[in-house]
Amino acid sequence: MKILHIIRNPNDVTPLEIAKAQSKDNEVAILLLQDAVYAKPDLTTYACSEDAEARGVTRHECVGYERIVEMLFEYDKVVSW
Repeated sequence: MKILHIIRNPNDVTPLEIAKAQSKDNEVAILLLQDAVYAKPDLTTYACSEDAEARGVTRHECVGYERIVEMLFEYDKVVSW
């Protein structure tokens, strides 16, 4: 199963722990929005390009809104934190 975790709060470790646990049996990716672009997950990670650019963060693969919408339909399950 493909699972996408959308994370907005960089200080909440629970979503990252759950995503990491799920990655053992599933294909998991993380999409970082707003201040979460500061996070450094060990999984496949994407960041909203507008949020990353506004905060000067360049360590993640950045995606625009059109690609984010596509990702919502590509994954079997989407979890928003």
